[in-house]
Amino acid sequence: MRFRGWLKLALLTFSVDQILTAVFGYATQRIDPGIADFETVIFSCITCFLVSHWLVADARVAWAAAKEQGFIGPVQSGGAHGSQLEIASACPRRWLVVLHLELNPQLARSI
Repeated sequence: MRFRGWLKLALLTFSVDQILTAVFGYATQRIDPGIADFETVIFSCITCFLVSHWLVADARVAWAAAKEQGFIGPVQSGGAHGSQLEIASACPRRWLVVLHLELNPQLARSI
């Protein structure tokens, strides 16, 4: 489960990074055609770090809000194990809550 979470995080980070780097590269070439590729590489590295940090932090906040508002609880169906969680479909940022749970599978046992 943790691998799936990190894979989602990496794919999202690299996708956003590629879009932002392409826009940055286009804009810098329009402003100064002689600009080196080094600046674009630095921008790309910083963007990867910031986007991944933002996604992890936003997922953490979404988890806390969903838990506080009662969108997360044990599975209600009969015969289910107590360690399984159910995230309400009405949860406003459900995909971020799922991402946080995938990145931190030990949380499934704490509820």
